[in-house]
Amino acid sequence: MNFLHKGQRWLPFVVFSLIGLAWLPSLAGPFQFDDYNVIVNHAPVHSLAAWWQSMPGLRPLLKLTYALNWTLSPAPFGFHLLNLLLHLLNGALLLALARRTLPLASPVALFLVALWLLHPVQTEAVTYIAGRSVTLSTTFLFAGLLVLANARAESPLWAALCTAMALAVRETAWVFPAVFALSLWLRGAPAREVWKAVAPSLFVVVVALGIFLVEPHYRGMIDTSFSIRSPDVQLRAQTVAHGYLLGQVFSLSPNIDPDLRVPAVWTTALAGQALVAVTGLAIALLLVLRRRSWLAGGFLWYALLLLPTNGLMPRVDMASERHLYAALFGLLWCGVLLLQSVRWRAVIGTGVVLLFTVALAIRNEDYRSELALWARTSQQSPGKARVWNNLGVACGLAGAPDCADEAFTRAMRLDPHDPRPAVNRHFLLHRRASSPE
Repeated sequence: MNFLHKGQRWLPFVVFSLIGLAWLPSLAGPFQFDDYNVIVNHAPVHSLAAWWQSMPGLRPLLKLTYALNWTLSPAPFGFHLLNLLLHLLNGALLLALARRTLPLASPVALFLVALWLLHPVQTEAVTYIAGRSVTLSTTFLFAGLLVLANARAESPLWAALCTAMALAVRETAWVFPAVFALSLWLRGAPAREVWKAVAPSLFVVVVALGIFLVEPHYRGMIDTSFSIRSPDVQLRAQTVAHGYLLGQVFSLSPNIDPDLRVPAVWTTALAGQALVAVTGLAIALLLVLRRRSWLAGGFLWYALLLLPTNGLMPRVDMASERHLYAALFGLLWCGVLLLQSVRWRAVIGTGVVLLFTVALAIRNEDYRSELALWARTSQQSPGKARVWNNLGVACGLAGAPDCADEAFTRAMRLDPHDPRPAVNRHFLLHRRASSPE
């Protein structure tokens, strides 16, 4: 079956061109926050020779892309451009995948991909340069799914290669074999074929796990992770985190540093929320196994792709919106499947696309400077000390010492045990005292 009728084959090109225009403001932003730690002040990515000398190390393929960007130009524009191109490439791969797998008409599949590309929550993975680990690993996820959809003899090996490449970008790619299996199962493949298709990728993951356990950098990350919270505390934390992330799917105002707190004890409401989530996933799994339900499969897709970052392994930040990047697609396809039965679906769909486009433009404006980003974040997370400390740094860099002093002071009040705001304020006051009037 042709993807589009001959008279409609121009439509994807037009849609992707318009989406690219909607994302153009993202190219104007400076380096932000962790960009300094992983790029600007990180010498191993400042040349290809330096990158090579730093190996073996964490996320080698990701750092290679940073080194290539820096070699071409250390200005942020090139980094932003590559991030945007990766996002559009992911959309093209997703469109090809959707037309081969999802039970949707071709124009509806294009609409679904447009929603995914335009959702404002994607800005943290695309406009925030350090979010590239998510976009690039997703490129290999979609490529692996696409080669498996072609069902050729060599497809499992190509999918395994995609898994290996993704693991060299971001260690969370260990979940890829499960996502591959879910996609194949929903398409009607028997269990034996699913196993044969994912076995090479699973082998790659097992080998990578062995490397992670012995390589000092990765082993240090694992040890640090499990020292952050006990399993019981992590379960409480992730109950809150998933509630927040699900809310952001419907939000038009993303937050780069949400103020999420781990509940001190289990409450009736929190336990009920956890029970509903676990029960919902169990029902979805049952529907997928017995009926190969695409609707239930969308929820499992979401859960699987968030499992590495919002599962058993604790992270300092309970939730980060960039981790929704690939997971979001599962929930969107559920929404589109349900929308197909609605009478005014075309009007509603057009309204949602326009709403996302406007929200995306507004959010990218927040990234136009460090000061703008952290001023906005301080409005969204007014009780978080780290936000005010970052705002103070941004104010200082922007030549606004009074703003910086106020922000550092507020951060000190919110978290007296964090030494960073006090140290930053000390150096701020020292520079003011030593500068000529």
